[in-house]
Amino acid sequence: MAKVKIVHIIGALGRGGAERFVVDLCNELAKNDQYEIYLVSLCDNNVDTTFLNEVGNKVNYLSFHKKRGLSLKVLLKLTSWLVKQNADVVHSHLNALEYLLLYTFRSSRCRFFHTIHSIAEAECPNFLIKSFREILYRSHKVTPIVVSADGSESFRRYYGLDNETVIENGRPFLNLTDKAPLLIEEYKKDENSFLLIHVGRIIKVKNQLLLIKAVQKFNTIEEQKCKLLIIGDIRDESLYQELYAQAGKDRFIEFLGGKDNIADYLNIADFFCLSSFHEGMPISLIEALSVGCISICTKVGGIKNMIENEINGFLSMDNSVDSYYQTMKKAIFYPDKQRIKENSFNSFKQNYHIGASGEKHFHAYSLGLKR
Repeated sequence: MAKVKIVHIIGALGRGGAERFVVDLCNELAKNDQYEIYLVSLCDNNVDTTFLNEVGNKVNYLSFHKKRGLSLKVLLKLTSWLVKQNADVVHSHLNALEYLLLYTFRSSRCRFFHTIHSIAEAECPNFLIKSFREILYRSHKVTPIVVSADGSESFRRYYGLDNETVIENGRPFLNLTDKAPLLIEEYKKDENSFLLIHVGRIIKVKNQLLLIKAVQKFNTIEEQKCKLLIIGDIRDESLYQELYAQAGKDRFIEFLGGKDNIADYLNIADFFCLSSFHEGMPISLIEALSVGCISICTKVGGIKNMIENEINGFLSMDNSVDSYYQTMKKAIFYPDKQRIKENSFNSFKQNYHIGASGEKHFHAYSLGLKR
């Protein structure tokens, strides 16, 4: 029996939530011997700064070496490759959908999917591209997938359609590395302080300035102090300089850059902090849940579908420094933190393990193939 050929296409595999999820999903799908999985990156990927080395052996990986900006050459090469592959399912992510422009109208048997990893208006702000995508969605040529109930609401509001499929993100259980004991020695010496971890690229939507100011306010007012570690690649240099200036020589705030051993940091942290302006379904939050690390987040996007306040985490009611500080204070001095930890881990097992997401994708693909 011929295998079902599934192709996932993404711009690049840089360290971001969507990229992290695509690699995990392809690895999970490849476990099924009935499927032949391809992961296509339009751009090249550096092993040291991307998730390239985490692509499993059962996944067929290739790159089309695209440079910055729109490339007609890559569009034509990708179309030619897809024609030769004659795939059953093609699933695009982020900005890759436009590179399927020719193939979506050429192939009548292939089933197309596109995942909207953020709120719809943030993922596709360009009017012309939005119009193109709307045609594909409205004609059922491409099945839109959203990652949360909030994402579903934003899709319906932005495109005026109601034909989206909701499939939550997921991650496998995280493994600790041999670096974990060293981190304990470095960051857990002071038993009278609290260790906070933030995982997110340095970009405006992550709103790290709010987090820094809230931690500084806490440390100014409270006797016990918080140590904040900010983990993430710098994508906006001017923003990084602003954040660095705000932190100054504050010994309680460190910028660590991108890391590939996130589990080690979350495992020793007292709290995971996310202060975003908006989110789809953040992979970093799923990672925190998976190790039972208590989360303190702004009440935005898919986060409010994942976290129930004082049940499996804590939600700031708005994006003000005072509100986030008050939420931090409540979480840090909460009398039953062990219950929050257990609920966090249980919510991951029940809802956000990559196995559950993989099964839902299998189901969506199977429905498409039966049409």
